[in-house]
Amino acid sequence: MREGGEMGSTKNFMAGVSVIVMLLAFGGYYFSWSEGMTFVDALYYTFLTITTVGSSAIPSDQQGKIVTMLLVVVGMGAVLYVVTGIASALIEMRTNLFLKTIKGGIMKIRNEKDHVLLCGFGTIGRYVSEVLIQEKKKFIVIEKDPTKVASLIERGISVIQGDALDPVILKKANIEKAEVLIAALEDADNMYLIITASELNSNLIVAAKTTDEAAVKRLHKVGAQIVVMPEIVGGKELANAVLQMEKAKGLSTISKKEDST
Repeated sequence: MREGGEMGSTKNFMAGVSVIVMLLAFGGYYFSWSEGMTFVDALYYTFLTITTVGSSAIPSDQQGKIVTMLLVVVGMGAVLYVVTGIASALIEMRTNLFLKTIKGGIMKIRNEKDHVLLCGFGTIGRYVSEVLIQEKKKFIVIEKDPTKVASLIERGISVIQGDALDPVILKKANIEKAEVLIAALEDADNMYLIITASELNSNLIVAAKTTDEAAVKRLHKVGAQIVVMPEIVGGKELANAVLQMEKAKGLSTISKKEDST
């Protein structure tokens, strides 16, 4: 079915090009004969006419004006036909490539094992994925947002669009054969996700993020071995950076005093 569509698009495109070539040839010969133009000038005038760019030259007789109007009508249709054909071909090529990428991704997911299952592709999920890519660790993303899913597919990252809390979606991601689950959703969703995932695979290493200090114990209680609060990690990094700068500044001051003595 797809091959027939591609052949049809090619035939339509070639038909449009053929019409344009015939119009150029006709206009070139006609205006070189009727207006005394050189063939190149007549060809140029015809080209400007059928592409609706227009020319300052005006045919000297009524017959020439009628021919010019016919060239405009027929030529404009042929040009639009060709442009539409090119656009359709480009869209079809992009769609086919996108579908092949999706098909390849589905086959890869079905055969995946000992992989990381990353649920949620927000800010935390994005940074986690970058580390996993750097470490060449196999992983599958589960994400609801279709825009994010499309972006991940284009980047060649294995992704399933859907709700990570749905056991059917988790099974599509081969959770039974996964090694690690990273819960990067909201706190309440993370707890439900961990409970559901642990029922499907009791051997999972589970890591979760939270923004609520009170939720740390609850996440550990439902099965998360690792719980991280990005705010605390960021705060410690910021404090360490400031202390390192102060330490470096202090050493620099001491060094200057020693040099002066």
